[in-house]
Parts: sequence; C-alpha cells; structure tokens
Amino acid sequence: MSRIAHGELALYNPLSEADLDEAIALLDLKPGARVLDVACGTAEVLRRIAARWEIQGVGYDTDAELIERARRANPTLELAVADAPPRSPFDLVVCIASSHALGGFPVAIQRLGDLTIPGGQVLLGEGYWHRAPSAGYLEALGGATHDELPDYGGLFAAASDAGLTPIWSCAASERDWDRYEWTQVLNAERHGGDPLREHAEGARRRLTMPGGRETLGFALVLLRH
Repeated sequence: MSRIAHGELALYNPLSEADLDEAIALLDLKPGARVLDVACGTAEVLRRIAARWEIQGVGYDTDAELIERARRANPTLELAVADAPPRSPFDLVVCIASSHALGGFPVAIQRLGDLTIPGGQVLLGEGYWHRAPSAGYLEALGGATHDELPDYGGLFAAASDAGLTPIWSCAASERDWDRYEWTQVLNAERHGGDPLREHAEGARRRLTMPGGRETLGFALVLLRH
C-alpha cells in the first residue's frame, strides 16, 4: 500500500530533495566513515550520501522489494532485509520518517544515540505537532494519539536528553506537505483498492478540516553525539 501511494516520489516523507541535499552537504564525514540508514526503504538518502561522501553505507528495511530496488541502484552498499539495526556503532546514523522502526518517539532518539560513536552525527527526520491536534484530526490520522509526537521544542528537548546536540535544522514547508500528501491521495485514487482509498479519504479530511493543514510539521535535524 505504501509503495502504491508514494508512487514515483523519491522520498517517502514531506522533505524537499533540495533541503535533504543541503543537509547532506553539511555532514562532516571522513573517508571510510560508516553510515547506517534506519528502515532505509529504497536507500535514497544513503545513496545520496554515498554520492557526496566516501563512506561504507549500511541500510536495512523489512520491505524486500524496496531493498532489491536499492541494491540495483547502488550495488556497493551493504543492504539487508531485517527488522533491527546492527549493533556496531556508526559515524553517522540516518533515521528519516523511520522512528517507528526503533520503538517510536522518544525511545527512538535514545537508541539513535546508542548507535552513534561519541563525536558522531545523527541525521533525524521526525514529525512534530505544529499546533495541538484536535480529536477529529487524530481520528483522521488513523487513530493516532497526542503523545506519539512532540511539539517543535519537545523534539529538540528529547534529543538533548539523549545526549545529542542540534547543530542544524530545517522544516518541511506547506508546499512540501501539499506535494507529499496530495500525491499520495492521487495515487491511491488512481491505482489503489478500497483500503488505500480509505486512507486517501482520511488524508482529505485531515487536510481540509479547520486548522488541519497547519497541524503536522516535519523537521530534518542534524545532531552531534
């Protein structure tokens, strides 16, 4: 369902490719640095990092089809079908729209710190409440709860509690969100069955209810361990 909804989107999150590329250019990686991409999907982010920096790239995901796509796109990366990360610490750990794979917020942020060497970096992409969600919004989001995400300040506070210091950040714009959300709605309507169309209907309700379009935010944060 996720593959159908995202279609040809390069990123399975609302970030713009330009913002992601800017963050990758700001990384501080020595030749041979070990980089882990958590729940990497097609490894789009890891492949972009490998194109910019000389790294040993490691990624994993539970979706075998996405991993196979990633292997075809860059055979030099170490990619695996798995539901948990390797235990060895890394110079950089990437977790963008994938905190669910590490136990969800805020547990995932602590685990990211544990996976990163002292002095290493974390590139985190995480949702946050731009404004307090209404009961109707949470219902349209599939039965989410308010405590699943922090507000913007709470995201940085959780990182600090995990021993991670923010050194750069940006947030998805309204245009970024429109492109991401409405592309999924369109794909679901054109190519999906009933479950996807139900998902699309929930997205339409969220986006068009009063204040709904301004409720959810998404930040990309570069952190130093």
